[in-house]
Amino acid sequence: MHTGASRDHIQMNRTHWNAIAVRDWHKRVNTIRKIRDDYPYLEKMEPKIAPYLQDIRNKKVIVLQFGDALVLLSCAKKGAIVTGVDLSPEQVRLAAKAAAYCGVKVRLVEADCQHLPRSIPNTHFDLAVAECGIFIWIENLDAWMSNAYRTLKNGGKLIASDFHPLSIIATKEDDLVTLRRSYFDKGPEICQTEANAPPSVEFLWKLSDIINAAIHARFQIENVEEYHVKGKTKGAPNIPTDFLLIATKR
Repeated sequence: MHTGASRDHIQMNRTHWNAIAVRDWHKRVNTIRKIRDDYPYLEKMEPKIAPYLQDIRNKKVIVLQFGDALVLLSCAKKGAIVTGVDLSPEQVRLAAKAAAYCGVKVRLVEADCQHLPRSIPNTHFDLAVAECGIFIWIENLDAWMSNAYRTLKNGGKLIASDFHPLSIIATKEDDLVTLRRSYFDKGPEICQTEANAPPSVEFLWKLSDIINAAIHARFQIENVEEYHVKGKTKGAPNIPTDFLLIATKR
């Protein structure tokens, strides 16, 4: 694994996500309105993580790399005491705007999850949640997992759902699924795939890399599930599109 997160990579991805946040704000306004009005967003849109986020009133929840803030807002609407962390100041600004609109109080921290500030306390949270589009932005998986681990109480759980590494590199042509690069090639990629957004740096880990990083951080793995979400992977139905990782701090 990489031994540390490059400042150049972090800054490039921060710039990328600042642009995405502003560009896509209008796309999430309607969903934020629904969440304000008690739409069951987790149950409808995140059915794999929803069972772990049912009875969370007064639970302390940290949402790592909260992105569009929809999971963060949904947890707060369920009565959780929510802290959200994201690299992008624009994501933080817009999450604060959305939280005020939804009438919920959340603590928002602008930070890289590979280097969580000490203002986020140790052994404090009941749940650490990270959802879809997480690990491709992480250069140092061990650092990310260690930070998640230190924030949790003993018995606290990490709930991580993300795109499956195979789906990120798979394409389908003439009913044949191919991989655009080796599954075993972990070198970073400079990507320019988003319209109206600067380039980004992505890290293409194997699923075993992510699981082993959790083990190295001393998590106890409770469950790993690989599954297919219809409509992803450019129509290839025979490979997993997503995975779920549940791990406990012991």
